[in-house]
Amino acid sequence: MFSKILCCIDGSEHALRAAESACALAQRFEAPLTFLTVAKELKPSKAVKRFLELEHLSGEAQYVLDDYTESYLEKAKDVAEATGLRGVRTEVRTGNPARTIIDFAHRGRYDCIVLGSRGMGDLEGALLGSVSHKVASLAKSTVVTVK
Repeated sequence: MFSKILCCIDGSEHALRAAESACALAQRFEAPLTFLTVAKELKPSKAVKRFLELEHLSGEAQYVLDDYTESYLEKAKDVAEATGLRGVRTEVRTGNPARTIIDFAHRGRYDCIVLGSRGMGDLEGALLGSVSHKVASLAKSTVVTVK
């Protein structure tokens, strides 16, 4: 039924449950699985850019994997390995989470997107609409929302 599965994670409890569900689906359908995390694009101020220049650091607005991000990507990979899945990919992107997920899934020809019903941005989600709702509304592939 599914030939490629994308699981979106952000470190929340719902995302970890989504990872477990995505692993079960990948195992059931013998489909490759990719974990994707999306961060909002960094827009450093002029003062921050100047500091970075003085310290000889990159002034580019880019997402750098910090310890927290690495830890939840590792947790997701551990869940996959515990279910016997091998060759699970991890990807990190920057941008608007819902749009980035939809674009990544479309370009990668994923036919199933799995994500948590609530993520780390609950306040923004309550005010502007959750990422899971936007993805479910706009994606062309099947979307599984895990509570």
